Amino acid sequence: MTADELRPKVAETNRRTLQRWDTTTGAPPRCEDCWVIKRTRARALEAGDRDTAARMATEMGVHQRLAHV
Repeated sequence: MTADELRPKVAETNRRTLQRWDTTTGAPPRCEDCWVIKRTRARALEAGDRDTAARMATEMGVHQRLAHV
């Protein structure tokens, strides 16, 4: 494949990648499951519920390994 043939493919890949990112923060789109786990853990910590906070930390680890590998 020549450079001229590759150039449009690279440009298209870059365009698609940038569409999936939040252009205001430069961060990738937020995973809804991650958001729920984080908020649940934060609320548990605010309420002093260490058991729920610990469960959410474990759940986040499992979720990240299953969903974000």
